[in-house]
Amino acid sequence: MNSKERFTAAINHEEPDRVPLDLGGWVTTISVKTYDRLLKKLGIQRTAVAFDWLRQNVKPDEDVLERLGVDTRYVHLGDSEFWRFEPQRTEKGLYVTDEWGCGFLMPEDSLYYNLVDSPLRNATVDDLASHTWPDPDDPGYLNGVEEQARQLAEAGEYGVVGCFAWETWFERAWKLRAMDRFYMDMVANKEFVHALLDKTLSLHMRLLDNVLRVCGQYLDVIIQGGDLAGQKTTLMSPATYREFIKPRQEKIIRFIKQRTDAKVFWHSCGAVSSLLDDFIDVGVDILNPVQVRAHGMDAASLKKRYGKRLVFWGGIDSQQVLPSGTVKDVENEVAHLIKNAGSGGGLVICSVHNIQADVPEDNVLALYDTARKLGRYPLI
Repeated sequence: MNSKERFTAAINHEEPDRVPLDLGGWVTTISVKTYDRLLKKLGIQRTAVAFDWLRQNVKPDEDVLERLGVDTRYVHLGDSEFWRFEPQRTEKGLYVTDEWGCGFLMPEDSLYYNLVDSPLRNATVDDLASHTWPDPDDPGYLNGVEEQARQLAEAGEYGVVGCFAWETWFERAWKLRAMDRFYMDMVANKEFVHALLDKTLSLHMRLLDNVLRVCGQYLDVIIQGGDLAGQKTTLMSPATYREFIKPRQEKIIRFIKQRTDAKVFWHSCGAVSSLLDDFIDVGVDILNPVQVRAHGMDAASLKKRYGKRLVFWGGIDSQQVLPSGTVKDVENEVAHLIKNAGSGGGLVICSVHNIQADVPEDNVLALYDTARKLGRYPLI
């Protein structure tokens, strides 16, 4: 099997020749600092450059993806023609206002840009009409999209993944409002939350309509998401999720599936096990990142309960094992995941969320080398 065949079998709950591997997406890539060390470890003379300014992550190079045995390739949105990343140096660090009007700061000793200014924190429903919104019809977003997707699909070598979360309509809403205010509003100002979510969702759907019109036919998977849980439980009650999030989640997934045959990958960190029946109900095909150290998220129990209905994508612990474990610990983590979630297909292996800046490069190599070695079917 080549990577395309392997990936296709796995996401259709069939056993391929080995478990497919992933690296390079919005929530499945690698920190620029770790990637730079990895390049040196591999003897590659190249300077790592951040692709995702917010999280300071990279788009991995083809030679690295081939060395690691990665079976996916990503189609990314182009850059806006109306907004440019132009951080300003301040006393507190580098500051940038994004295309939505949110302000982000990266202190000198920080690894990321952090949200510090939310333009709609004190807004009313009436104020939404006067806010300056990004243009989802911005032609820059489509630059290179059709060509990337078509070339990958026609080559038939790798699984083709559309990386079109656009920071997600849900997370974008609370960033605009400020997280504390948004969550209080879900109880005390429901009208505003509904209006704001309707606005961010409508913009997201316009963007997806444009993107899928040019590349939907070439995709195997499309990424969507929004974090709905923390380490121990969901960030809101199931009833609140079903009032505000689930109907819109269902709407966007139905919208996507009317425009492409691609499977829908939903990213939500944390302890989301109590919401998985709802995810399946609205049409989610793939769960990421499978945060195995969160409550109720152990791979064996998830596979037993949902393995025939959800593909699990991720699963290698990034909280303890990857940053702090030995190479042997990483090897054992990979073996454990394959044993507990690999049977019958339905598993794509990568780190739980992006590989962070504190992960040793030897542990990155151990993750991928061990998965290629132990992930061969029939599993032992």
